[in-house]
Amino acid sequence: MRLADGRLALLLVLLVALAAPGASGQNARDRRRGNQDRSTGVTESQSTELTLTLGEAAVRPIQVWVRVGAIARDSGTLTAVLSKAEAAHVAVGQRVRAFPPESRSSMYQARLTEVVRQGDRVRITAQLSGPSREGSRRYILEIVTETGDLLSVPNEAIIETGGTRLVYVQEEPGRYRPREVTLGIEGELYSQVVGGLEAGEHVVTFGSFFIDAEHKLKGS
Repeated sequence: MRLADGRLALLLVLLVALAAPGASGQNARDRRRGNQDRSTGVTESQSTELTLTLGEAAVRPIQVWVRVGAIARDSGTLTAVLSKAEAAHVAVGQRVRAFPPESRSSMYQARLTEVVRQGDRVRITAQLSGPSREGSRRYILEIVTETGDLLSVPNEAIIETGGTRLVYVQEEPGRYRPREVTLGIEGELYSQVVGGLEAGEHVVTFGSFFIDAEHKLKGS
């Protein structure tokens, strides 16, 4: 009987141990949801020390840079192959920056002259605006692509936490509230917002991680 009692006690201990992480995780999720119902204040001196800056949720074009390796042909022609996803952003006439991997300081300007779809891949051709680097056959291409006008925020404002994306929205000078946002196209400087913000709202950019730390500290 004592052996059975001991096994029962051990089983109970294991069940409690297994249940604890789930309960802890649930509590963390509840706290995170609750935290979004309150704002965090920052004093004027803190804002000055951190050089706290704001950015605006606004409709603007978003630049997406497509990077790919290329081979140099005769007469300053560069060819490369893109996936369908990458090729969705490119078109004839777009600007291209090219440089050999061994010398990133040797930057060359070019333009796309041809985009040919070949099954699941897309072959592109770019023409350098001047002579290529002597002896270099391989290049890295950076293709500057630009979307139409989309609602977006600066990338510096976006905080990734627990699989979600947050920004801190200014309610009034010195007070900021976390807001979960849904993103679309993520560009070099700005990312498209498809849910969670309206045009004209101001979000913390430089200093957003400090605001987030203050918010979590006060919430705990």
